[in-house]
Amino acid sequence: MSLRLRIALAVAGVVTLVVVAVGFSLHRTTESSLIAEVDADLLERSLIVSALGAERVDGLDVGALIRLRREGNFLRSGRVDPFQNLVAFDALVRVLDPKGAVIGVFEKEFSAATDASLLEAAYEKAVLHDGSSSSGSIRVMTIALGDTGFIQIARPLDEVEAVLADLAMRTGLIGAAAIIGAALAAWIIAGAVAKPIRRLTEVAENVAESGDLSLEVERTGSDEVGRLASSFCTMLDALAVSRRQQHQMVMDASHELRTPLMSLRANIDVLSRGHELDDQDHAAIIGDLDAELSELSDLVAELVELAVDVRTDEDPVPLTLEEIALPVVDRARRRTERHIEVSIERSLMLDARPEALARAMRNLVDNAAKFSPAGSAIRVVVDGGMFAVHDQGPGIPEAQRKVVFARFHRLEPSQALPGSGLGLAIVGDVVEVHGGSVFVTDSPEGGAAVGFRLPTIDG
Repeated sequence: MSLRLRIALAVAGVVTLVVVAVGFSLHRTTESSLIAEVDADLLERSLIVSALGAERVDGLDVGALIRLRREGNFLRSGRVDPFQNLVAFDALVRVLDPKGAVIGVFEKEFSAATDASLLEAAYEKAVLHDGSSSSGSIRVMTIALGDTGFIQIARPLDEVEAVLADLAMRTGLIGAAAIIGAALAAWIIAGAVAKPIRRLTEVAENVAESGDLSLEVERTGSDEVGRLASSFCTMLDALAVSRRQQHQMVMDASHELRTPLMSLRANIDVLSRGHELDDQDHAAIIGDLDAELSELSDLVAELVELAVDVRTDEDPVPLTLEEIALPVVDRARRRTERHIEVSIERSLMLDARPEALARAMRNLVDNAAKFSPAGSAIRVVVDGGMFAVHDQGPGIPEAQRKVVFARFHRLEPSQALPGSGLGLAIVGDVVEVHGGSVFVTDSPEGGAAVGFRLPTIDG
């Protein structure tokens, strides 16, 4: 089932519930109002009985009254016929004896309660209740005639039922029109809303089939659908950039790997003619092979590190840079046998990925050890969210400070030194993921100060 159809059906369902609720409420309200009018009419008719006065009602010969009414000779008594106004055109009347037995019926018979509790309540005041006749439901009022008996005046509810039936039919027709109209409107609106979503779906399918990330997506409006289209375009742009970076990385890696591989092949060719080499040349070639293999191992390790998605390999945890820096410096001291000082200016909490940050710090310390003269000291400074490594090397020219964090970038003086040019690129990627920034400045020690700044929790 399509999204458009689901929206139309959902709107139709909601409108149906509203129509049913409103129709039911309107029916109940109208029914109560009409029955209240009938009750008011019955109460008005009951006043006729009360107007006769006790001396006329209590002394009324009910039996004679019934006979006269049946014979049509009420006027012979010289009194006004009270039932002439009670019955009128649409009422039914019957007379009960004090025990509730029917002793006279005017117009036609009907059924209504005559139990003792009802009659006892009627002595206090007129009682309204329901009944029935051959034509349908009726509304009945029972009135006490003193000790003589009771009168029950009834009004058929056929007019009320006709009005309610007509109301139900009209409500049904209007409700059906409202439901159909709402469904059509929802269908049209949903179609307009789903149109850009369908275009996004087509683009996504085309990208999946062709792999072409340059497909254009129309960005319209600032609503949720427009924002979805904009986010989709941003995602395609990011994927295109990532693909270009991967392609460039492969090209650069192949270039960097070509030199040591060619050197390895040349040395192996020389070794294959081992009878032509003296011991000194043989040892030199073995040394070259070992150096080339070490460089290849470092390059492969850094390529693997660079390929790791630092966004997903671990979750951020609250910590201080000091907690990560001290173990990194201790390991660097043991590995390089260099004198490395640590200065903690401030210790502030931040949300970070420990392994990724340790990797970045390790690369910065290793770079400083590589480019610092033998025996010179290295100083590590931690100040809140700032981490910097100061060395006493040749420094980094200001013109190249913006590109030292690029992949495979190596400064001219360092071309002869072992390395892949990926160490600082890894630092840049890690810092970017943490929402920080990298920097390169001159160090008071005479070399370069390279490091990064990260946002802290404490500000």
